[in-house]
Amino acid sequence: MVIGKLLARRGILSKREQEIRAREQELLERLATALERFGSDVADDDLRRFQEAREQLTGLFLLVIAGEFNSGKSSFINALLGERVLPEGVTPTTDRINILRHGPVVSELLREAYLLERTHPADVLREINIVDTPGTNAIIRRHEELTRDFVPRSDLVLFVTSADRPFTESEREFLEQIRQWGKKIVFIVNKIDILTRPEEREEVVRYVREHAAALLGEAPQIFAVSAREAQEARGGGKDGKDGKGGKDQEKEELWSESGFGEVEDYLLNTLDQEERVRLKLLNPLNVGLRLASKYKDATFERLKLLAQDVEAIQNIDQQLALFHQEMLRDFEPRLARLDVLLGDMERRGIRFFDETIRIGRIKSLMDSEGVKRAFEREVIGETTREMEDEVNRVIDWIVERNLRLWQDISGYIERRQLTRHREGMIGDVGPSFSYNRQALLDSIGRVSREVVGSYNRDTESRAIANDIQGAFATTALAEAGALGLGTLVVTVVTGAAADVTGILLATVLAVGGFYVLPRKRRQAQRDLQRRIAELRGRLKDALTRQVHLELEQSTGRINEAIAPYRRFVQSQQQLLNEARGELVATEDALLRLRSDVEKR
Repeated sequence: MVIGKLLARRGILSKREQEIRAREQELLERLATALERFGSDVADDDLRRFQEAREQLTGLFLLVIAGEFNSGKSSFINALLGERVLPEGVTPTTDRINILRHGPVVSELLREAYLLERTHPADVLREINIVDTPGTNAIIRRHEELTRDFVPRSDLVLFVTSADRPFTESEREFLEQIRQWGKKIVFIVNKIDILTRPEEREEVVRYVREHAAALLGEAPQIFAVSAREAQEARGGGKDGKDGKGGKDQEKEELWSESGFGEVEDYLLNTLDQEERVRLKLLNPLNVGLRLASKYKDATFERLKLLAQDVEAIQNIDQQLALFHQEMLRDFEPRLARLDVLLGDMERRGIRFFDETIRIGRIKSLMDSEGVKRAFEREVIGETTREMEDEVNRVIDWIVERNLRLWQDISGYIERRQLTRHREGMIGDVGPSFSYNRQALLDSIGRVSREVVGSYNRDTESRAIANDIQGAFATTALAEAGALGLGTLVVTVVTGAAADVTGILLATVLAVGGFYVLPRKRRQAQRDLQRRIAELRGRLKDALTRQVHLELEQSTGRINEAIAPYRRFVQSQQQLLNEARGELVATEDALLRLRSDVEKR
């Protein structure tokens, strides 16, 4: 009997096998560490199956029997064990997962609603755990879920199909789902006794082989058997009694017709201790390789997506840099226009002093208020209004450029968000990653929209004008307080003229104009030039300071808005690059180890 022969094989791991198992455990631990980098984005099913596969490495050999209900799975297991361990019938008899383990007595323990653990003193169960599954076409969906859960843990799958319904659609769908786990699958065509003609049997086997090969990518091992005939032969014939001289002719013929001898021969070669160890080592290796490949691809997809995010951040940084350069470049001509206005006023002032501070104008010079009014009319003229208009244009330009910058950033982020519906990761990988990434993009877009939506040109202009006026007044005219820019200009320039003419008049009356008048005229002109130079400097400093301030504020607010996004991208890039490197190295090591195991 196959059981006794199996148990007679060696049962102790060789030193080589122990070394391989230790290497495998180390690699699976590395893979677990790499998967931890994905955090909650690792699918629960993947984690559970990976953990089960790791645990299965040190457990007993797990043989899973799968197939449709009424394909004869239970009768096949009973024939394999040589005893009637499981109930049989023409209606579905396995309404839950049955785990057969060795025990001193026959017992049942319901582990959960659809999971039943049976113990039996059958010797084969000392070395092997057998799982009998409900049909792949089970009505209760939980049956199928449990069956699929056990497949990744299996060391060998015996897939039982019925000769009267070979390779049904539900069987094909089930096999499609389990093939990705790289399991070794052996096909059992049961109930072959219902086909009386040899050509019919050959046709069914050929049909199963062709469809299985097309699905699995390789021709599987197939056995055509009659579990019913095998049980009858082992039970002593159809009457259930043993013949005194051993197997009589009837039992031998029945056993031969059952085809079970070939199954036993195969299992002897497949399920001996050495081969069981090989398959058991391959099981977690294949599970690990599948997960390593899946999440390696996931990291690659994420890194491609993050490369677009890096490009987006770089584009924003480039826009800010260009904005800064353009603002400073475009500001120079606007300052030059103010210089032109001040230069024209300076030339008119020098000409005014040439024409006014003369000995023939002594009488008019005695009227300092008249001189001041004439200075304001002839020298200042429309300069104050023109300067205020020019400064207002500078302010409007600053406001417009800031608004345009935020509109550009807002539009760019919105365009980036258009891809959010096309960012599905592989399988279930990435919910947390995608959510965090999209939330950060949303936050940037929200901030930029709020800034653009709340941008009031008049309010912004008044704020900048007050800042400029305040900066302008602090140097020498703090007492001017809230006076307008034009008033400040008049105060600076005409104040100089009044001071000069007053001093000049006193000097003329005291000393005599013929000697000091030319020198005082030059002094007045130099004083006017100095005052205008100071005015030009203060105005330039105030406007330049304001432009830089607006640049810093705009850049700062944008950088503040994208800072979480920038940190997310940088941290994820580092994390994923490390994870991908570890997954690639682990996958390569697992492939080499699998090659070593397969060569044993």
